[in-house]
Amino acid sequence: MAETIIVADYTHAPSEGINVISKTIIDDLRNGGYDLDVMPPSEMLKSIPRLLLKQPRRIIFTHGPGVRTVFTSWILRLFSGAKIIWLATRPDVATPPEWLKGRKTAHIVIGNRPRPELSAVAPDASFVRQFIGIAPERLQVSDNATPMWPELRQRQVPIAVHVGHLRRSRGLDLLIEAKKMIGDRGEIVVQGSPNFPPDPGITEELRSGGVHVMNGHVSEISRIYRSADLYLFPVKPEDRGAIDLPLSVLEATACGCPVISTDFGAIPEAFDGVAGVTIVNSADFAKTVSDAILRMPLVRPIGLPEHLDVHRITDILRDLMR
Repeated sequence: MAETIIVADYTHAPSEGINVISKTIIDDLRNGGYDLDVMPPSEMLKSIPRLLLKQPRRIIFTHGPGVRTVFTSWILRLFSGAKIIWLATRPDVATPPEWLKGRKTAHIVIGNRPRPELSAVAPDASFVRQFIGIAPERLQVSDNATPMWPELRQRQVPIAVHVGHLRRSRGLDLLIEAKKMIGDRGEIVVQGSPNFPPDPGITEELRSGGVHVMNGHVSEISRIYRSADLYLFPVKPEDRGAIDLPLSVLEATACGCPVISTDFGAIPEAFDGVAGVTIVNSADFAKTVSDAILRMPLVRPIGLPEHLDVHRITDILRDLMR
């Protein structure tokens, strides 16, 4: 077994935000000469005896952390000498069992922002604040890439797009509300995830509200953002329907597509002062979108800010692994 175990879902062509981040970090470390074993999160609990037997020097968790990660880390901390590192991509520890609070678990937590719920389940961990961004090179587009949605472009009105799962926790009702305000002055497209089925009835509701729903894999994801006049992220903070710093907002910014987002997760801190990114509360989202359609063209982001480059996470891990 390698000296370093990374608990992550690793796929060669990921589309889910956490998996994209995990692949980038794993590839970076392997290309830097680090010997890694990658363990899927689904095998985490049953692999505890093997991890205790092999005694790796460090174990890095890139998903969550959730309750399973907290429990596993507690056991490993008790019975092994491994340094335990959490990459807090989507913390889900707001309501852990009372008996699990206050236990010594992770040694180090890397994340977008300190959070009380993380401190409750990793009380003696050192927190390293670093925004968990994306790799800018992932958004390259080939010279012969064609624009998306040619039938909609024929109308010669602005096109706004949202990329993500067709789930009710994504705030998609705000897109219907925005379309009602916009009317024929613009189009709204939802590019659904190819990996997860839609919630029952959500596709029909969107289409009935005038929102275009597209499905299927898009090999060059940057085509979506470069074909749009505006990117919309409508997820309501209370619904926790995405990772703390959503992949699609990062991708749209990297591609120079103007963004209107709710004040979800770490978005307000990560994009503070970034030109071309507008952040509003959920109640004002639809009106803000409607007003933006009237003001076209909008200020465009000049690319991904340096502090949102995910390779910074790899640099931090290299330092911790020395």
